[in-house]
Amino acid sequence: MATLRAVILGNGEPPSLALLQQVLVGADLLLAADGGANTAVRAGRTPDYVVGDLDSVQAAVLARIEVARQVRVDADDTGTDLQKALRLALQLGVGQADLLGFTGRRLDHTLWNVSLLRPWSRHLALRLLDDYTETRLIDRHIRFAAVPGQRLSLCPVAGPARRIRTSGLRFALADEDLVPGERDGISNEVTAEVVEISVAEGELLLVVQREGAPGLVTWLAP
Repeated sequence: MATLRAVILGNGEPPSLALLQQVLVGADLLLAADGGANTAVRAGRTPDYVVGDLDSVQAAVLARIEVARQVRVDADDTGTDLQKALRLALQLGVGQADLLGFTGRRLDHTLWNVSLLRPWSRHLALRLLDDYTETRLIDRHIRFAAVPGQRLSLCPVAGPARRIRTSGLRFALADEDLVPGERDGISNEVTAEVVEISVAEGELLLVVQREGAPGLVTWLAP
């Protein structure tokens, strides 16, 4: 069973140095999706691998990475740089990955990157991070330590999420449904030190606001 943990950097809005350093603690690999290598080097880190068509990587940055660790995949219609990085992560034996630099000014790119959590969470434990939010797909049941007053949202994807149950939230759900464009779970509030969320059917994104939070979310065993 794959147990390595990777940090994957993209070419979107760069994370703060503080967030990147925090996420890198205990990580086994730092992977860069094309221009994400520039972000890594600016932060004082050389990625273990860079993958993509490498058209966005600065020449000086590419020169710092061993040729054997430059995984060049020509631009085509088989996937984005993030998809290529996720394929590489699987090949390297990664079981968990934190994705940074995949949100920002390009809403189309951000929406696509968020959508990749659906198929790829079947293969990897993924969370999408920036300086504002921490996002992951709920696989039927999730439990985590939280800070009372912290904000979070529950967002159904690709159709209704059915029979959702929550504990530790101000606006509780008890076997209720959330439906895209009809009923959302935006801006709920944590009221306990442990939050539990379960969904019986469909797919649900958990988006935790990082503002005022002491650090990354601590995920607990069910």
